[in-house]
Amino acid sequence: MGPLRSVFRDGKALHPWLLLSLAVSLFNGAFAQSISLSLSSGHATPGSAVELEIALRTTGTLLPSALMFTVTYSSADIPSMSVSAGAVALSAGKSIYCSPNTGSLACILYGLNRTTIPDGVAAKVHLTVAATTSNPAIVVGLNSSLASTADGLPLAVQTSGGVISTDSSPGGTGQGAGLRFVPLAPCRVLETRPEYNYQGRIGPFGPPFFAAKETRVVPLPQSTVCRIPASAKAYVLNVTLVPRGRADFLTIWPTGEDQPSVWTVRSPDGLVVANSAIVRAGPFGSLSVYSSDNTDLILDIAGYFTGSTDVPGFVYYPLSPCRVVETRSIMRPTFGPFGPPSMATGETRHFHFPSSPYCQVPSGAAAYSVTITAVPKGPLAFLTAWPTGDMRPNVSSLNSPSGRILANSFLMPAAGDSIDVYTYDETDFLIDINGYFAPDNGLTGLYYFTLPQCRVMDTTNPAFPGVFGGPVFPDNTSRTLPMPNAPFCPGIPASAKAYAVNVTALPSGSPMPYLTAYPTGQSRPVVSFLNAFEGQVVTNSVIVPAGTGGAIDIYSYRRTNIVLEISGYFSR
Repeated sequence: MGPLRSVFRDGKALHPWLLLSLAVSLFNGAFAQSISLSLSSGHATPGSAVELEIALRTTGTLLPSALMFTVTYSSADIPSMSVSAGAVALSAGKSIYCSPNTGSLACILYGLNRTTIPDGVAAKVHLTVAATTSNPAIVVGLNSSLASTADGLPLAVQTSGGVISTDSSPGGTGQGAGLRFVPLAPCRVLETRPEYNYQGRIGPFGPPFFAAKETRVVPLPQSTVCRIPASAKAYVLNVTLVPRGRADFLTIWPTGEDQPSVWTVRSPDGLVVANSAIVRAGPFGSLSVYSSDNTDLILDIAGYFTGSTDVPGFVYYPLSPCRVVETRSIMRPTFGPFGPPSMATGETRHFHFPSSPYCQVPSGAAAYSVTITAVPKGPLAFLTAWPTGDMRPNVSSLNSPSGRILANSFLMPAAGDSIDVYTYDETDFLIDINGYFAPDNGLTGLYYFTLPQCRVMDTTNPAFPGVFGGPVFPDNTSRTLPMPNAPFCPGIPASAKAYAVNVTALPSGSPMPYLTAYPTGQSRPVVSFLNAFEGQVVTNSVIVPAGTGGAIDIYSYRRTNIVLEISGYFSR
């Protein structure tokens, strides 16, 4: 008889000691199986009721016949809660029994049969929001989850909680007022790999890995490792996928909104990839993260945007895109601090940007908007950039364990106009700059304005008209995109001076050495922000200064389809 069977044959109400005993028994015999329970989010006004759903998803050959989970909440914000069996549980002949405690409900979903529970809504959570609550976003946790097969075999379960928004704008901050950038010491806020989670991240910030089709709510200000204020309106993140096989795409968006049809990062070929993202915060600073396939995930934070005047913030100053650093001697024969030689294994190098003889970079920057491209001489475990003078942080800026040429664009905090770069393995690399962040001069500094994440161009989709759609980019082709005229992205003003965009190249297996984006009306610069030498799907974000009429130019060296998405713009 399995460890759950003897308990499930007793239909009496459960007690905390019994649940604890059951959990210990299960953990002692647990083995790997991909099962996830995800609690939905919702919106409710104070004093009203709301219903959330617990969705079950299973991959693998072992299917659950019984489930155990605990719903946690603040009793000050939620005075009453109950849980009922969902449609798929009822169809399998299951019932639910819950044991209430202060701020939690411990539940077991089972039946006196051997029927397995299919994917779908396994349970429903019914709750009432306190009429007196002033909490704009109430976090409802889902944890302590385990499962059993019909034969009593214990199965591990991944869980993710939800958020109830109680303000008048459940989607978060919306466009709102202009925001300023606040740099942070680079910090790893989320790490799902147990062997690297030595700082003890728990809940949504730690293991286990993301199961296929899992959505996890991540309330960043609740991190116990990184100091992230609740006043943040958008986050500057570096997102690293460590797939467990194919990982078609991962999407991050503000909690409380519908999942947008955008890609934050893709890895259809299953290799480790990184991409930066500026993501608007949802209620209570929460983000929702969805993965199409099984993958580990790393989130590093380098700063945030805020409208608060309680902290010193910085505005954006665009520069004509320019290559500051180039270590390849074939491309820049002059050896020196911004040229060759290549980076050796375990080397750290300092770069004082205003001293560059190749680019005009003013002094006084708090951060730089850059693209770093690695040209490895073999596997490159990681490359890290950080402000000069600080200790090297436990973060990565770029990873290429396969030795591919890869690029990543991000906002890099600086100290004394300088950054440090460390490479774990021998590699060449390039740094291209498109702007910097500094105090507002009252005239030309640009504030950041968030937008709902939106697809501007898709050359694979016939619904996109004119220059925003097909055909595919031929070899050696430029295309002008009048961004304010994007057909499916309202809200992009003609006054925008730069855009925060995410670009995916789909070269269909043919080598595509590089893409470049630059202001319309300017000469094409000798820079790049995306490389796909092996013809792979690549996603990379970048800030692109606007040109004539608010337009930008996209140049492709070789044939490829392109998808371009926007998350915000800079203006004054």
